[in-house]
Amino acid sequence: MNAVSEGEVADFIRNKAVKRMNIIQTDGGKYRIVVTLTWKPGDWNLVNARRQPRKWASLDRLARHIVNEYGGDLPPINLVLLGVKWEKATDEADERDSQPGGGE
Repeated sequence: MNAVSEGEVADFIRNKAVKRMNIIQTDGGKYRIVVTLTWKPGDWNLVNARRQPRKWASLDRLARHIVNEYGGDLPPINLVLLGVKWEKATDEADERDSQPGGGE
């Protein structure tokens, strides 16, 4: 596993050396960051001080972290959802919004 620290990711983003940032959902339902660099092949996992992949329990906390820690001019961010079972939308509002006219 290619590993990169929080400080390195911040520096790489400031220097526009991150081609893309992927937010990947784990089998346990948590989220982690994997970056692709412009100058090094492969994907690089954001790790904590123990060199383990850093994980977030919710997307809103992860989004807040990205804005607070990296801010400014961010690279394209992709979201990859794995192992998620979505229920079929049965909410009337969702069905109404999907109709021509959008529920107006």
